[in-house]
Amino acid sequence: MKKKVMSALALSGLLASSASAASVDAFGHIGTAYNFGLKNEVSTAEGGKKPWFGGATARAGVEIGFGAVSIGVGATGGLPYAISPSSSVFGNYVRNGYFTKPSNVEWYNWISDAYLRADSSLFSFIGGRYNLGEFFDGKDGLNPNGVDWVSGQHEGLSFILDTRYFAWWGTYSYEMMNYGAENPGRFGNDLMGFNQYYKTGHYLSTGFDIRIKDILYIDPFATYVVDSNLLQLGGKLDLRLGRGTFKSTTTLRGMYQAYTKGYSQSTYLGWIDQEFLVSNLVKFGGGFYSVGKNHGIHRSSDKARFYGNTFGSQVDYFAHGVNSWYGFIGLTDKYFSFDFLYAGGDYQEISAIANVNLYKDRFVEFGLGGGWVRSNHHDQAVAFTKLSF
Repeated sequence: MKKKVMSALALSGLLASSASAASVDAFGHIGTAYNFGLKNEVSTAEGGKKPWFGGATARAGVEIGFGAVSIGVGATGGLPYAISPSSSVFGNYVRNGYFTKPSNVEWYNWISDAYLRADSSLFSFIGGRYNLGEFFDGKDGLNPNGVDWVSGQHEGLSFILDTRYFAWWGTYSYEMMNYGAENPGRFGNDLMGFNQYYKTGHYLSTGFDIRIKDILYIDPFATYVVDSNLLQLGGKLDLRLGRGTFKSTTTLRGMYQAYTKGYSQSTYLGWIDQEFLVSNLVKFGGGFYSVGKNHGIHRSSDKARFYGNTFGSQVDYFAHGVNSWYGFIGLTDKYFSFDFLYAGGDYQEISAIANVNLYKDRFVEFGLGGGWVRSNHHDQAVAFTKLSF
């Protein structure tokens, strides 16, 4: 009996010691956005009305760390609201296209995160359900890397082998879910949609991030989607010059895309983007890109500057045969940010979006914003608010 008591006390002490050594971090967001359509885009047969609808999404979870190893669990959901016209084909498309109807969501797909993660100075690994973008980009989204065409919630595994001069990364995705546009860096990008986990077709991608004195970044990659026999080979070159008051970032992207079976025709993407940053506050620049005429670029995410599909317009600016140019100017501040962009050519956009952070610290960020987006034949005013933690 005495041995059992002593063993129990020892176990209790061990558990208490482990608990005191554990770190607990919350993550997630809750927010909403509304799209005020300014043109009569709904068909005449349905009344020829302006399309209006809102979206609300949420994700909340905790990550518990035990030194180099951590586990995370989280839940998610999303709903449309105030759809007009609500009883039309448009209304049904919003409820069942932009969003997964709650009654159709499998119980286990309310679980957004359930992962095991391990980190060291050289190697990082994550497996389960997790936010792929946060793993590669960091929570602040500022880690430089070549993972430009996939982000959001995924079920699978990813790794980073990081050395002094280069990093090797890889990811496998079996399923993914999204909150709408999935274009990181655009305000409100995760508020206007919710689609439960669905199969990606066994998505495999790997690449290298080569760093030369924090000035030149070379990021080749290869992607293969097993079920669709889709192959992508490409890369990115980042040249970062200047320190202090004036900085310049020149980004060149290229991609070759083909199907190894079935379709015989291939396509390509060529893209240049130039940004100047003054006093870490004012940014301006422009770019040009060209897509081959046979197929558009397959992706689940991108890091373009456009707002055309952020608030529910479903615009594909990387469709086949698109050649477009753009110019932009904006402000980047802790409490206020502004993006203005004008694009011409086969894809056209004028967008002006502002965001005000009402509160921001290391753990919580709360803001609201809005603006105007015209993309091709779509025209909309938008408003949004979001709490991130």
